[in-house]
Amino acid sequence: MELVGTLLTEPLVELPVDRIAPLLQATFETAGVTFSEVEPEEPVRHTWWDAGLGEHADELAHWSRHRAAGEHPLLRFYLATGLWTPRQVCDVPADQHDRWEADGGRALAAECRAPNQLALPLRATAAMSRSFVLGREDAWGPGESAFAERLWRLLSGLEKQVAALAAVTGGQGISATEIPLTPRERAVLGLLAQGLTASTIARRLEISPRTVQKHLERCYVKLGVTDRLSAVLRAQALGLV
Repeated sequence: MELVGTLLTEPLVELPVDRIAPLLQATFETAGVTFSEVEPEEPVRHTWWDAGLGEHADELAHWSRHRAAGEHPLLRFYLATGLWTPRQVCDVPADQHDRWEADGGRALAAECRAPNQLALPLRATAAMSRSFVLGREDAWGPGESAFAERLWRLLSGLEKQVAALAAVTGGQGISATEIPLTPRERAVLGLLAQGLTASTIARRLEISPRTVQKHLERCYVKLGVTDRLSAVLRAQALGLV
């Protein structure tokens, strides 16, 4: 959670999965973590972090790339229902396990000490879905599941912020010198960073609260954010306030 808080202050245009996955592995003591990207009519793309999958890890990776989209119970559930929320394999209806079990996918996962799997889906559109998938021997209990859902909400927010900034900058990132904030916009952000309310900022700058809001809205667009906290964090990370 501390890492996500740090990442929210950085002007990222790509999700830093290589920084997130190892901490997910350590937090939940998993045998492995994957970051999966699924597109229609394409093999599933995986990035793997092996923390003890064993000698059958390569077989599991091959199965996941070429068969997971049509046979893995989590993906079948998500694609069938559109309910892209954190979910364990054991929470998926039994009739969506049949291909995974008949084809040997479940047995292979068990050989790799990862028969119980938890998905944290971050983005789901008609064109692509992206998810972290954690695998280990034991199922996640109620407390861990609740914590995983909080992490999912944070990671989903980070994913949306990254996508928004990438869209604004054409995927090239952004620096402080490239953000054309006016002196008045910088002043509003600086006072906002001090914890002042819009009405207090308006009195301090001798303008109306509505004008303060207009300045903030322009700041959101220029910084690639959608709320006051994110605007302050982004501006601080870039040295603007």
